[in-house]
Amino acid sequence: MNSPLRTSRLRLALGGLGLVLGLGVAFFLLPDASQQLNQKLKAKGEAERNRNQQVQRLQELQQLADRIQRGRETLADLENRLPKGSAGELQWSLSKRLHELAQKHGLRLQSIKYGLPSREGSRGTDLEAVDVEFVAVGVYASHKAFMIDLESSGLPFAVRDGRLEESPEGARLDIVLRAFRKTGTPEREEEA
Repeated sequence: MNSPLRTSRLRLALGGLGLVLGLGVAFFLLPDASQQLNQKLKAKGEAERNRNQQVQRLQELQQLADRIQRGRETLADLENRLPKGSAGELQWSLSKRLHELAQKHGLRLQSIKYGLPSREGSRGTDLEAVDVEFVAVGVYASHKAFMIDLESSGLPFAVRDGRLEESPEGARLDIVLRAFRKTGTPEREEEA
């Protein structure tokens, strides 16, 4: 009988030892493994967020690059369409177009004044600017249609200043345009 009792005690001791080892694993190793798993999951989530942010930033940069490219193409197209004749030819074409549009819309041009050709603001390029100041008198609705047609005329200008006022003769539109042309020879910066 000693033998079965001894075997039972031995099994009980081994079972107790196994239980203690199991509890040790449960208290010491499992929390560490769980913590490592949580750290890996957190790192994975952070990596995914970083990747998504980088993808979004890359898309934004690509859109910016596309806008810059379209801007360059628009600028190149604009430069190619600029007249290459003399300042007098530019003034003549502007004057002719202004008179055509004024007549079309029932406006009366009171004066057209041209400034001297200038390269101010376009140093190092072959662009030249000419200021054109004119006064048109007529009905407000005609002024609006006139300006819409003028802006869509394809002439190389930008509106620098404009003022619409009432006068005894009707609505009075004072406009200053800055027209551009290519001279064909870029201005060189003088070295000091």
